[in-house]
Amino acid sequence: MRRLWTLAGKDLLETRRDRLSAIFIVIMPIAFTAFFGLMFGSGSDRLALGLHDADHDAQSQQLVAALEESDAVRVVPKNAAELEAWIADGRAAAGLLIPEGFSAAVQAGAPAELVLVGDQASSGAQAIVAEVRATAGDLVAASRAAQVGVEAAAEAQGQTGAAAADVPAFAQAVATQAMEEPVVSLTTVAAGAAAGQIPTGFTLSSPGMLVNFIMFSLLTAGMAVIMERKNGTLRRLMTTRVRRWELIAGKMAGMFALTFFQQILLLGIGQFVFGVDYLNDPAALLLMMVALSLVASSLGLLLAVLLTSEQALVAAVVITSMSVSALSGAWFPLEITGPGFQFVGHLLPTAWILDGLRGIVARGFGVGDVLPALGVALAWSAGLFGLAVIRFRLT
Repeated sequence: MRRLWTLAGKDLLETRRDRLSAIFIVIMPIAFTAFFGLMFGSGSDRLALGLHDADHDAQSQQLVAALEESDAVRVVPKNAAELEAWIADGRAAAGLLIPEGFSAAVQAGAPAELVLVGDQASSGAQAIVAEVRATAGDLVAASRAAQVGVEAAAEAQGQTGAAAADVPAFAQAVATQAMEEPVVSLTTVAAGAAAGQIPTGFTLSSPGMLVNFIMFSLLTAGMAVIMERKNGTLRRLMTTRVRRWELIAGKMAGMFALTFFQQILLLGIGQFVFGVDYLNDPAALLLMMVALSLVASSLGLLLAVLLTSEQALVAAVVITSMSVSALSGAWFPLEITGPGFQFVGHLLPTAWILDGLRGIVARGFGVGDVLPALGVALAWSAGLFGLAVIRFRLT
């Protein structure tokens, strides 16, 4: 094991001495993250919510006013016919319909329903669902509290002495019952298109550029293997006590350590400079970091094993990294593409990893939510590493 880490440390030392590698490892990822983050976030950071109020009464108007003051959504008043078009064009993440009779139902303490038009699987729609539920819940709580006050005051009238002392208990009982039986429900109906589903700005660009440039870092990691094969260093290493599996594992460990360290830098910048909440669930984030480094290092090892020249490696890394990044949704969310493109994209482990990262920062994913992505990444890493071991040669 000590020899394995010695080999990995040697590769990391060579990478540190190469000043040009810092361009691909740190500088370019930060620059592209800032560029795409500012581009995607050029408008409001709040999710656009197309809203149609068919009730136009006191409670519905209060709900609209509360949503307009929200930091999470940007209300765009629309009629019922325009909601679908706005979602299809990507101008709204979801649409909210307040039906007639909503205010009367809330005031009477009867069941009232709101209708959200959107894709239940999209992170944008889910964020809006949570915001609407919370806002409507506050509205109902205030309405029921007012009702409790009126009923308590009516009960107190005509009561004196010990009977009047029971009024607070009566008010508490009514309020408790009101909270146990919410009078507003939110129904989500499917929209006809999949647009406006991913939060914009740095929440979108940071995970995408992280995956994109982790793939690019394979160039730096793989170049060492090709150079050592050309100058005979690999063959000389085999004359020592280093076993074949230790040599291969050491090379992959060096690539893993390089990409993992790169992730720490870029995630830290994303968290503390660009305001992306990667630390929403540190355990889930750690699993996605391990998954990405395993996929990248095993793929880098395989490319270095298969190719024999620096020029071939440069071309292969550029083509592979760009293709994988585009298909996986690093440049644009897969939700805005068709089902066929999404299916092809999710044949790659990087698409699953991106889903996990964006789920952590935008949808509150935990460990259980990212386990499928981890499983896909482990399966791919094992396959790529196995191919690299089979094709590994010293000359």
